[in-house]
Amino acid sequence: MSTGANLLERVQSGLGAQALETGMAHGILVLQIAAESLVPVAGRLKQEFGFDLFLDVTATDWPQRRPRFDVVYHFYSTRDFVRVRLKTQVEEADPTVDTLVPLYGSARYMERECHEMYGIRFRGNDDLRPLLLYEGFVGHPLRKDYPKQREQPLVPYRREAMSLPPLTSLPNPIRPAFTQGLTPGSVIVNIGPSHPATHGTIQIVAEISGERVVRTDVHCGYLHRGFEKECESHTWHNLIPYVDRLNYCSALINDFAYCEAVEKLMGIELTPRCRHLRTLLAEYSRIADHLTCVAAALMEMGAMTAFLYMVTIRDYVYEHLAAATGARVTYTHGRIGGLGRDLPEGWLERLEEILAQMDTFVGRVHGLVDRNRIFIDRMRDVGVMATADAIDWGFSGPVLRSTGVARDVRKDTPYLAYAELDFEVPVGIKGDNYDRYYVRMREMDESMHMIRQLVDMLPDGPINVDDRRCTLPAKHLVYTEIESLINHFKLIIEGIQVPKGEAYSYVEGANGELGFYVVSAGSGAPWKVHCRSPSFVHMGGLHLMLEGYQLADIIPTFGSINMIGGECDR
Repeated sequence: MSTGANLLERVQSGLGAQALETGMAHGILVLQIAAESLVPVAGRLKQEFGFDLFLDVTATDWPQRRPRFDVVYHFYSTRDFVRVRLKTQVEEADPTVDTLVPLYGSARYMERECHEMYGIRFRGNDDLRPLLLYEGFVGHPLRKDYPKQREQPLVPYRREAMSLPPLTSLPNPIRPAFTQGLTPGSVIVNIGPSHPATHGTIQIVAEISGERVVRTDVHCGYLHRGFEKECESHTWHNLIPYVDRLNYCSALINDFAYCEAVEKLMGIELTPRCRHLRTLLAEYSRIADHLTCVAAALMEMGAMTAFLYMVTIRDYVYEHLAAATGARVTYTHGRIGGLGRDLPEGWLERLEEILAQMDTFVGRVHGLVDRNRIFIDRMRDVGVMATADAIDWGFSGPVLRSTGVARDVRKDTPYLAYAELDFEVPVGIKGDNYDRYYVRMREMDESMHMIRQLVDMLPDGPINVDDRRCTLPAKHLVYTEIESLINHFKLIIEGIQVPKGEAYSYVEGANGELGFYVVSAGSGAPWKVHCRSPSFVHMGGLHLMLEGYQLADIIPTFGSINMIGGECDR
């Protein structure tokens, strides 16, 4: 028996007395606990059993049930590569649980989101200000009784400007005064959201003393589009275009991660060709994402030549993916149980040409900046994140690996065809801006190596499962068989009928662990779709990389994280 399985057995036996119910769900240990046991159980998970990474917290609304809300937590052990889900129930009249901030720094940001979206109160969290919604927003939009078409009142400052009476019903959020305790002689500077280098979606409120950053307060939410609310109004297949627009720099990874969550609920096993094609396309998307990140970061520091090399190759990749999927950026290429289409003729030959060009162009960038004195001075020992801090704040992906932790979902808990591939996990030394740059550059090399292996081992066969529950029948059968016609009609109109249950899929996105927690009530539309966004989690700990450095360091450090607004705000 593996070490991870042994650990889960020890957790189940050790915490069984504090749990109301235990069980396994798609490889994750699920513990149902009372609300008052949350902090003691979470504390034991971390200190006794080594679950050091707090991944996510969200809620599920069951309006006809008492208690009404499930509060759902996901934890991970970076040592043993296993996961635990804690669930507790709270009443609508008093939806309160204790905060996990004393145990995990990452809880601060994530609890804020859960509070504003569902109204769950986290006792002990001193910062429950609005995060993805604006201050003055009335109601909790992810509750089932909140209508999508509801119009919001004018926010308070607009009402004052128009001489309208105040809205006494508006909530009074906890808002720590950032201006209190200023260092003598320091000033408050707003960087963004209307700033080209914050990509139009992030506001960094910074206390500056001379050129040194004393404190920062990072605000996101300017690109929030109600992704999770919108998913509840569409069938399981029809919401895939919304998934594309999360991390739009590597949309195929989003597609495949979401489809995997639904496939877990349905017990679907992909065909060999589909598994290998999804893996190949995911790595190709990862390259496009890293090219975008590195190119933008270099351009913002004035390295225009390196930027042009990177975006030239990225454009080749985009056009090539368009030939395979029919779209240039947001592909809608994933299907429950397969893919939208197979590769066109000649696509693999063009792939090798692009990879050869990529070797050349990326090599030129290495030559331009790796040992460039200006680049090194701007990046070395700047934005340093210690390993312990990175884990405490929930970091994953290249940002965590830059601190020296070789944590990669593709290697730790392989999915798709990754177990068949030979690849390394690049890591950094100091966790600074230079390491984050170099880890991404090395990951592109590894992705190219994996793609070439996948081309050699790509099997023949169908790309979609032969399962009438989710796969549309062939068009000629729809025209000639009444059974196929009815099957097609029901799948399109009613949607896939996914069995009741819940599942969490997790993949190695370009920026870290991308997770989808989906809940089915047994109908053709999801009851809940929640995205665990690495960009969102990283914004919660960004202040640690900015404080103590220079004002001019904010832009390179922010760029090294590769915040994608659609994924962060959802």
